Amino acid sequence: MKVHTPKNLPFWIVCSAFVLGIFCASRQNTILIPAIALYVIGLILLTVFFNKHNHVFFISISSLLFIGLGAIRYQITLPKYQKKHLIHQKTAKGTQELIFTILKKFNTSDTYQKFNVTIHTINKHKVIGNALLTVKKDSTKVAFYKGDSFVYFGKLSRLKKHHNPYSFDYTTYLNTQRITHQFWAKPTELKQIESLANPLNNLINTLKKHLEINLKKQKLHSNTLQLTAALVLGNKSEMNKQLNVDFANAGVIHVLAISGLHIGIIYLLFIAVFHQFLANTVFKSLVIISFLWLFAWFSGASPSAIRATTMFSCFEFSRLLMRKQHPLNSLFVSIFILNLFDPYTLFSVGFQLSVIAVGSIIIGTPKLLALWSPKKWLIRKIWEIISISTCAQIGLLPLSIYYFHQFPGLFLIANIPIMLIITIVLISAIAIVIWSSLGTIPFFITESYNYFITTIYNYIHWVSQQKNFLFTELYIQASTLIFAYATIALLFYSYKKPKLIYQWSFPVTLIAIGIIFYEKASSLFKNELWLHSHYTNTIISEISPNQINVYSKNTLTDKDKKYIISPIEGNLHSTGHFHKLKNSYTYNDQTIHIINHKNSLPNTIENTILILTDSPKINLERLLANQTPKLVIATTHNYKNLVQKWKATCLLKQVAFYDSSQKGSLNLTTKLLSL
Repeated sequence: MKVHTPKNLPFWIVCSAFVLGIFCASRQNTILIPAIALYVIGLILLTVFFNKHNHVFFISISSLLFIGLGAIRYQITLPKYQKKHLIHQKTAKGTQELIFTILKKFNTSDTYQKFNVTIHTINKHKVIGNALLTVKKDSTKVAFYKGDSFVYFGKLSRLKKHHNPYSFDYTTYLNTQRITHQFWAKPTELKQIESLANPLNNLINTLKKHLEINLKKQKLHSNTLQLTAALVLGNKSEMNKQLNVDFANAGVIHVLAISGLHIGIIYLLFIAVFHQFLANTVFKSLVIISFLWLFAWFSGASPSAIRATTMFSCFEFSRLLMRKQHPLNSLFVSIFILNLFDPYTLFSVGFQLSVIAVGSIIIGTPKLLALWSPKKWLIRKIWEIISISTCAQIGLLPLSIYYFHQFPGLFLIANIPIMLIITIVLISAIAIVIWSSLGTIPFFITESYNYFITTIYNYIHWVSQQKNFLFTELYIQASTLIFAYATIALLFYSYKKPKLIYQWSFPVTLIAIGIIFYEKASSLFKNELWLHSHYTNTIISEISPNQINVYSKNTLTDKDKKYIISPIEGNLHSTGHFHKLKNSYTYNDQTIHIINHKNSLPNTIENTILILTDSPKINLERLLANQTPKLVIATTHNYKNLVQKWKATCLLKQVAFYDSSQKGSLNLTTKLLSL
């Protein structure tokens, strides 16, 4: 009998199966036992039938094995399986003693600073878990750095849900950062103690803090200082909003992220430097890889930086072993390793963008470069930049629209000059940071550097101001996203087999028409009434086929329209019509009363919905004595003590109660069906 020996399993299949397992487990948080069962079954089948079946069978069973492994890896990281996690701690009524360390600083606003912190102890009891710390800015201008540890006496609470329909869910985003709780503090309420970070992190954080402090002492312009800190130290939290907007609108936001571009330049610099001093090839490679990882860790250890460092480490090992390998292998190795150590990495938007951009460049750039090979260095360099930028933007286009709802049409105009001088920019920024740590930089050096960086930024700002070439308010659904990447993959694959384009053109066109019809027609089946979560306004939106009616107490601001109404309009391809909020409505034969401190009480509340807003002075217990409403809702802008009293009263009277300040926006249509 002939025995079929399985071929080597392609690593992209292993990585894809593992990632698929993580994704499936994230959709359903109660599949640990099925995941373990799937893994065990796959392991048994692979052991029993190894070398006895064909290659397809081997790949199928191996894929099941790694899908199960990915699901298990994600599930065991969930807080519910960690006994000392914050979610298992009893909610305290009074003040708690919290000891924590700052892990990451988020972008600041004019009034608040936000941090991702890890909690070490609560009232002397060891715990694990992360929380969102919000610190109000004051005149003291106290500086907080990554790795700083503090004692705080206050109260820790679970994250509140303020998710508005079809819009960005900030709570879910924080959950992907392992953040489950939050607390607020004034700078004077935080007592700094000796850092509790591990020795290596503490050393890196101390060095980084030293460099940041000394950099701020130099006579650098505000924008120059912020850009330098972002390029070298990975600190984008101090950047003003306009800088971020300009770089994003110009299509060069990748310059500010420590990713493959920066790590690649650093990698080439290390090779050039250590080649002059180290003769031993093995030792030289180990030194280069070590310094790459130190730089990645020093810059903040973002998913994109770790991904790039893993890739270049694979390149260096391959060079050391004198083995040629396709760059995609290194990409898939880095994806697998990152998600094996931290499965939450998969849900990082930065990581997704980084992987897609690098994959597109690896696959598409050689194909474009093969079309033309200029002899002159400058023309060849420009053509390389055009090829790389075009491939990256084609790959990023669906994901950029899906997450950010915009696309910069002038990305080539911005990228060509920037990419030509990016190495000089990065080397100059590194030199300035190192020089600043040694002492005061001469005035003519800082002025020259200020002029250099300012000139670059002014060009980017000019590109970003060409609004006619910035396509915004673009919305696609997940189905379109998947179809777009399937089409891009088909086009790449058809490069050497043009006949595939003709063979697949008709079915692809039919699928595209079907998806467009599905997205356009999805609003025809919508019949929803939403009470939105808002701190100062009462907003109700009625979503019906091809129309959205928005009722608000106050005039909606541009910010409200952008973050609350535009996502509904964009996703449902409908137009919003704005109206003044009234005291009573009838929706699907259901009466809704809105009671505030000015409105008079309705004559009857039997089987109605009561929306209490602006802390009305009513005796709810007396109101419910003879009549029973179907639902009582407290909006976010009520006094907390009143909300607690209303909640207790409704519980006593067995009336359904909903607190928007804790649970976020409410789909009244769905809620009514559940009552």
